[in-house]
Amino acid sequence: MAEIASPKTDAEWRAEQDAQTLAEANVILSDDKRLKAAKKAATKLAKNAADNLAGLLKVAGKLNNTFEGMRILDRE
Repeated sequence: MAEIASPKTDAEWRAEQDAQTLAEANVILSDDKRLKAAKKAATKLAKNAADNLAGLLKVAGKLNNTFEGMRILDRE
């Protein structure tokens, strides 16, 4: 009789998803055309996010605040 596998934990599901995400990232990083398109899309997304942040800061009355902490990973 076959043994029934126990359900995966949240950590196991997350690790598998992370592994798939990293594998897809490697595919994109090794494809110059896809990487160029992703960078172009990232620039557009970043501008939209910055515009949205500026609007939120204005509403919050904190327009002079600065935000940092995002690290850009270099292509190896």
